[in-house]
Amino acid sequence: MTARPHPDRDAATLAQRNRLLADPSTAAGPFQMPGDGSCDARVDLHLLRHAAAVAMRTRGTDAARQRLDGLDTPDLLAGTVQDGTARGLHVALEEAMSLCAPPAPELADVDPEDDARTEEWTGKALRRKRDILVASGGARIRFSRRDGVLLVDRDAGIHAEDCLLFEDRTDAGTLDGFEPVAGERARLFSPAFLSPAVLRHGPRVQELHLVGQLGRGHRGYPCRLVLVGRHDERCVRMTLRVDNRHTDHRLRIRFRGVPDGYVHHCGTPAWSRVEHRGRTFVTATLVRACGRLQVGSRSVAVPDAQLQLPIEHRFGLGACIPGGCCAR
Repeated sequence: MTARPHPDRDAATLAQRNRLLADPSTAAGPFQMPGDGSCDARVDLHLLRHAAAVAMRTRGTDAARQRLDGLDTPDLLAGTVQDGTARGLHVALEEAMSLCAPPAPELADVDPEDDARTEEWTGKALRRKRDILVASGGARIRFSRRDGVLLVDRDAGIHAEDCLLFEDRTDAGTLDGFEPVAGERARLFSPAFLSPAVLRHGPRVQELHLVGQLGRGHRGYPCRLVLVGRHDERCVRMTLRVDNRHTDHRLRIRFRGVPDGYVHHCGTPAWSRVEHRGRTFVTATLVRACGRLQVGSRSVAVPDAQLQLPIEHRFGLGACIPGGCCAR
């Protein structure tokens, strides 16, 4: 695909955008570039675009590439578009994935006898465990209801206590950039809010499911966090599913005590490194719910961008193998 001129932000649908790309002289106003803070708008499209890019890279076809031709302009990449355009892009990405060659069947890499040797804990038996270990061939995570998540990687020199934290703030901005509310402090949640639901320890794989809610009462976020350690990998895989039912806010995850490049992600946008009160952490946006798009001097309502839906993110903590946790 080749880069195209940026279309008029007034375009409400993908069809209108395509006409403007073909003949920019028909635009109702001047072209407007996305703002510098727009990279975490419409997180769902970022994640779908990543999945489509993986499919195109491994089994793309001419028909799939043709379906996405011209859909790489700055506003689509940023997500600063109206609802009709965002819906059209969502459809185009799903259609392109359906036009790719069928995926090759995955080869079974687990000994059938492993199932018989896998121990599983749920209910009271799991609640009696004071702390729980999930270990890969490199990174190791220890979870407890008192201390949250401890990350240890001896090869990387990491011993990070309480290394995961979630941060929620009200968003008074537009799709072009997050704007905090003056004087409001971020709400911080620890994974210790979550409860162990299932623990499996097998000869080669360890897996922990944590479920519950980030935050209390009606302002909380239903959440499932799954940690998987494989003895043939150097990283711990982490899948995080958040069900967002709130508007005008930004929910981020903080990784504390980890060096640059240690946390890998699968299409998750808006990564940044933050210094706060002498501590350093890496953040990534999980949900940015914002229903306003600025077009010239007027504000356009974009209700779909409030992301009232479950969103799933995948991370790898440690040295990920090629084709591993973040390439699927």
